[in-house]
Amino acid sequence: MDVSAGVLFGLVSMLSWGIADFFAARAIRRTGVFKTLVWGQTVGLLVLIVVAFLVGFAVPSFYMLVIILITGFLNVVACLSFYRGLQVGKVSIVSPVSASWVMVTVILSLVFLGETLNQLQAIGVVLTITGVLLTSFKFRDLLGRRSESLAAGVQFAVISMVAWGVHYVFIDVLIAELGWFLPVLSVKAVTVFSLLLYSGFANRSLSYPKSVVPMVVAIGLLEATAFTAYGAGVASEFTAIVAPVAATFPVVTIVLARIFFKEMVEINQKIGIGAVLAGLVLLSM
Repeated sequence: MDVSAGVLFGLVSMLSWGIADFFAARAIRRTGVFKTLVWGQTVGLLVLIVVAFLVGFAVPSFYMLVIILITGFLNVVACLSFYRGLQVGKVSIVSPVSASWVMVTVILSLVFLGETLNQLQAIGVVLTITGVLLTSFKFRDLLGRRSESLAAGVQFAVISMVAWGVHYVFIDVLIAELGWFLPVLSVKAVTVFSLLLYSGFANRSLSYPKSVVPMVVAIGLLEATAFTAYGAGVASEFTAIVAPVAATFPVVTIVLARIFFKEMVEINQKIGIGAVLAGLVLLSM
């Protein structure tokens, strides 16, 4: 079975994002979501800047610069909306809705970017997306909740879903024009600058305990690896294939949480993991 470069890069993104989220979950418990988000993104940007001096890059045109700013802005909107949703709503509701960004990306890629999938790939994409959604929540958390409780935070989750979905389509457009690395670096820079600007206007403290620094550095390194691999994957394969593979990172986080946090894995998550694995096999054929 020959695995395409795009799928391999997608798998690297999956592993990196999954492990990064595991470390993020530990860091958030000690210092909160916003600080972890800002410093993790900042460390990732510093890593990409170092890489930029090694690989070099061209100066983008004004038109491409505008697309970069829009893409970075969408990422910031998605991140802030997602965390706001977690603040006012339930993780079991907000997480699967936000994770649906991959459906938005795949649909837009097929419609507007002219991408096509064969029958096996299409089935693989459906299985993978279904698996992502099933692994993103615990069915038990949904039981016994009133409709008002279920609705809390959903509007923010929908905003993050759409913003991330469009964001990754624009990443594809940028990579087609500028190569695989510059878009990743530029969008990350816009994201960090916007978050720092927001923290200044909102008077958010960014002080960080030294005990959490190693985890934040790990998050930044893994995030940089994930985005770089995703960019390289999209440069060599359809977004409609790479995005679903990369989006399966919750499976990695769940497995690590089960091993180290002793968290229970619900039946729907087990089914989701199985669907993800089956989807990955089909996408690799």
